[in-house]
Amino acid sequence: MNKVYDVLIIGGGIIGHSISFFLNKCGVHTVVVDKQASGNKATQAAAGMLGVHTENEKTGAYHKFCEKSRDLYGGLHKELREITSIDIELSKFGMAEVAVHPDEKKRLHSKKMSFPYLTWEEGQSLRERIPALSENALGALFMQEDGHVEPRQVCEALKRAALYYGGDVLEDQAVIGFKKKGDSFTVNMEHSTVSAEHVVVASGADSGRWFKDTGLCNPIVPTKGECFSIKMREKFFNEALFFRDFYVVPKADGRCIVGATSKAGDQSTDTSAGGLSDLMNRVFSHFPEWREAAFLNFWSGVRPGTEDGVPVIGEHPSISKLYFATGHYRNGILLAPATGQLLKNMITKKKIDPSIQALFSANRLVERGESTYEYSS
Repeated sequence: MNKVYDVLIIGGGIIGHSISFFLNKCGVHTVVVDKQASGNKATQAAAGMLGVHTENEKTGAYHKFCEKSRDLYGGLHKELREITSIDIELSKFGMAEVAVHPDEKKRLHSKKMSFPYLTWEEGQSLRERIPALSENALGALFMQEDGHVEPRQVCEALKRAALYYGGDVLEDQAVIGFKKKGDSFTVNMEHSTVSAEHVVVASGADSGRWFKDTGLCNPIVPTKGECFSIKMREKFFNEALFFRDFYVVPKADGRCIVGATSKAGDQSTDTSAGGLSDLMNRVFSHFPEWREAAFLNFWSGVRPGTEDGVPVIGEHPSISKLYFATGHYRNGILLAPATGQLLKNMITKKKIDPSIQALFSANRLVERGESTYEYSS
C-alpha cells in the first residue's frame, strides 16, 4: 500500500524545506522529495544575503514581502537552534550599497527618499572606515536591518526541524511524474510511489517541466552564478557590501564570499575561468589590495529566474491543490521563511493578503487562445 501524505514537496532546497517546516509545525504531514541530497544546488551556492533594500528601489507589495521574510529570521534563528543545535549565523551588522559612479550616487539618494530610515555615508568617511576601498567609492547607503545567514546551515536546520515536527524526507529519489485522481495525487518516483493530497513544486531551476506538463507557460530562466571566497590578513568591516556588479559578504569564520556572475540560460555546473576572471577584475578595481588575499575556494550554482522577474508562489489556476513555489532568482535565501509561511497559509486556507496573492499568482502563466501558450509580459 502506498504511503499517504498531506503534502508532498518536489525539491529539497531551502524553499522546499522552509515550506515543510511551517507545514509540519502546524500538524500537516509533509514530505520533501529530492533527486539528490538536500541543499546541494542553488542553496549551497548562495552567499546568504538578506538584501531587502538592495532588491527594492521603492516600497510596495514585493518590498513588504521581503521585509517580512527578513524579520522572520530573528525568531527562526532562536527556534532552529533550540530544536537542532544548528547556528544559522544570522548577522546583524547590516548591509551597505556602495556607489562608484555619480549616477549610482544619485540613484541611492533617490532610494533613501523611499526609505528615509536608511543612512547615507559619504565617500571619505567610508574609505577611512574601510581602507582597502579605492578612491572610486563615492559613498554608501547603509541598511542596518539587512544582514546575511549561512544558507546551507539554514537549509539543514529547517530540514531537521521539520523532521522533529513529524515530517519526512526522501533524498536521491527523482519524481518521474504525478497524476491527480479525485482529491489526491499519485506521485511516481524512481523507486517508489506515494500519495498526497497536495503537491508543491519547489525545485528551483528544474521547475520548468512541471509548468509545461500541467499546461502552463514555462516562466523559469535558469541563471548560472559563479562565486569565490578569499581571506584577508585583516578584517576591516562586518557589513555585507553590495556593488552594481558584485557583492562581498564577510562570514564569521573570516571568509569573504565574493559573487556573482549572472549567465541567463546557462545550466552548466562547472565554474569557468573566464567568469572568475571577470568577477575578480571587477572586485580588484575597487579593492586593489585584495590581489594579495588568500584564495580559498570557487563554485557555481544555477538560480531560478523568471521571465518577468517575479517568483511564482501559489496554486495552479486549473488544478486544485497543486502549488508552485519557485522562481526566486537570487532571493531564495531572503524569501525562504515568508514563502514557507505563505504556502502553509494557502494550504491550510488561512487569509492571504490580496496584493501578495496577486503579485506571485500563477494565473499570469495561463493559456492564451485556444491552443497557444505565451509568456506573460
